[in-house]
Amino acid sequence: MSVLEEVRRARITHRLLIGVTGGWLSLVACNYLAYPLFDTLSLFALLVMAACWLLAVGGSVAALVALLLLRAYSWASGALVVALGLGLVVGTTNWERTYVDSQFGLHRNQLAELAESHRAGSLPPNAALPWQLRYLSIDGRAHRRDGALYLPVWQDWRAESGVGLGYFPTSPGPDTLVATASGDMGHPVRYLGDGWWWVA
Repeated sequence: MSVLEEVRRARITHRLLIGVTGGWLSLVACNYLAYPLFDTLSLFALLVMAACWLLAVGGSVAALVALLLLRAYSWASGALVVALGLGLVVGTTNWERTYVDSQFGLHRNQLAELAESHRAGSLPPNAALPWQLRYLSIDGRAHRRDGALYLPVWQDWRAESGVGLGYFPTSPGPDTLVATASGDMGHPVRYLGDGWWWVA
């Protein structure tokens, strides 16, 4: 095989592997950002998610076939391992928990300030959130609901179900309910810290 042919194969191989990795990373990003993605794009987000799956899985299969045709067997094995590994990560990760926990950790201080304003009674009933927190709520607001301060993170398009972040000045009981949508009541299901709970 000539040097030029080897260089051409190496370039094609690198491009294929970059494409496969990019496809899987786009799928990871779509899964992580599912709540804001569905809030912003509504039902169109299903097409975005399907496109990410197609790009990841279809791109992996196409790259694998191309690498086998180029007789780049070690690269094909590497591409297969990367695709299977990333597929396992995407399939087994609890994306809701990952998103909620990471966003709570990222904005913990700002959420504590918001809770302090709520406890002090200086927060209006439907207060506009600071710009750093605005994307955590579907309407950019924090609502006083059923004794809690509630940030609606997601709501279905018919407002029949929803989930969000709730701050409770006193620890909620097993019968505590919060209106998560106009047609739904949620329970505080998981404690995040500093009086904040995941409400679903």
